[in-house]
This record gives sequence, C-alpha cells and structure tokens, in this order.
Amino acid sequence: MITTREYCAADAIGILKGLPKQPGATLDDMSEKLAVANEGNGPSVTFLSDDKVIGCAGLTICWPGMAEAWMLCVKDIYKHPMVARVAKRQMRTWADEYNLVRIQAPLREDFMDGITFAHWLGFECEGRMRKFHPDGCDALMHSVIFER
Repeated sequence: MITTREYCAADAIGILKGLPKQPGATLDDMSEKLAVANEGNGPSVTFLSDDKVIGCAGLTICWPGMAEAWMLCVKDIYKHPMVARVAKRQMRTWADEYNLVRIQAPLREDFMDGITFAHWLGFECEGRMRKFHPDGCDALMHSVIFER
C-alpha cells in the first residue's frame, strides 16, 4: 500500500544518495539546494511503501493557474506500481485545490522512464528546450491542461 506524508528535503536527499550516478539525478550541491528549496515552495508529498520512502513530488506555483511539477523516485520504483495511481490522483487534487489550468514539466530528453511516466499521468510533449539543463542536455517540455 502506498501512503503519503508531508515532503521534507531529507527524503529527496536520501533518494539521490541511493541512485546510480547519472546526469540529472546525482547528489551534488545544486541538487541538495533544490531539495531544500522544494520544502515549503508549493504543495509537495513524500510517497511511502511499508514506511519506506520511494518517491517525492510537488508543484511550484509559478502564477495563478500555472504550476511546474517535479518528481524524484527510487531506482526500483517499478516494484511499486500503485505509486503511479497515487501520483495521478495527487496531481488532480492539487490542480483542483489551486485552480490550475496548466501543469508543466521540463523533462530531460534522455530520461525515457520519466517521459513514459509523464505520458501516463496525462502530460503531452509540447516541444524541445535546447540546452535547458545545467549539463547542456535538452529538455522536452510536457504539460497537462485542465479545462475550467
């Protein structure tokens, strides 16, 4: 069973420590600062399975009606298939609570698992953002639109 609790930076830092070294998901000064910045910077949760942290997700409200999504998961997240349903329900709840029309997510073009997951959540690719990430990797901007 997947449960949620309030997000804290230590949850994200713990996930990053357990991931293999890879572009965009490595514990360094910048990722640690982002983990801390996401604390209290919009709605966010930590996903748990049997009281073990398996993921974190949240939104940064950019302006009324629009937010940017972020998510970080353990490397074996596929052992917890229900997290996808819980995440989709949470996103819809936040969209309703914050009266959001658009949620967007810039995803690394080389992160196919994340892109597949975003598509399952209802995100659609809008286009390429060249040299978006700190290491120069392009991003594919994805969004989901809510009719109000």
